[in-house]
Amino acid sequence: MKKLLAVTLLAVVLASCTPTNTKPDVSTVEAEKHLNKGIDFASAGSLKKALTEFDQVIDICNKKYSDKKLKVFSSRGSVETLYYMALAATQGVDAMAVDTTCSDALYFRGYSELDLGNIALAQTYIERAIEMSPNNSVYLSELGHIHQTNKKWNEALATFTDSEDSAELYSPEQVKVGELTRAKRGVGYALIELQRFDEAELKYQECLKLDPSDKGSVNELEYIKSLREKSSK
Repeated sequence: MKKLLAVTLLAVVLASCTPTNTKPDVSTVEAEKHLNKGIDFASAGSLKKALTEFDQVIDICNKKYSDKKLKVFSSRGSVETLYYMALAATQGVDAMAVDTTCSDALYFRGYSELDLGNIALAQTYIERAIEMSPNNSVYLSELGHIHQTNKKWNEALATFTDSEDSAELYSPEQVKVGELTRAKRGVGYALIELQRFDEAELKYQECLKLDPSDKGSVNELEYIKSLREKSSK
């Protein structure tokens, strides 16, 4: 569905005589500084300090993009930006695309809350990041992980499937394989929990075609094999 929608929206843009909003990405040195400090704190395990830095970025972004009539998307590339501008055009909404500083702050805020065990709050921040960047595979996979944590297998399957589609279409080339295999493993995990072993097996095999060194997929294939052996006894 996402692939079909992307193609349809691209056709809308190409057929349109009205140029889309091409304002350049906007971020501040201050916001980037706080974001990087927050990531450093989180990596060092100082999550409370990290949250403070991420909140600084979020506050800067809220003030900078306070116009409620303007939809602000965050994007990692021109193809993704084109999709968002086309989507806004079909909805009759004024929009602009910026870099991922603001959405990354929301994502890392949610990621840190998850590490602190605050699952509901983590989901709120991750969903806010996705609202800014609906086709960011990293954000979608993190939401899928939260659904896994809550044992909501159908929701996890749907979200990881969206993440897989987004990785194929929009992830930058230098990170595409990693993001795509992450999403596929998430799909596979949900399928196992739903007792759909054949489909899960195919998904992990797809991972290994992309990355033969993917130990996670190898382990899951062994797990599927063990489940089948147990069920046959």
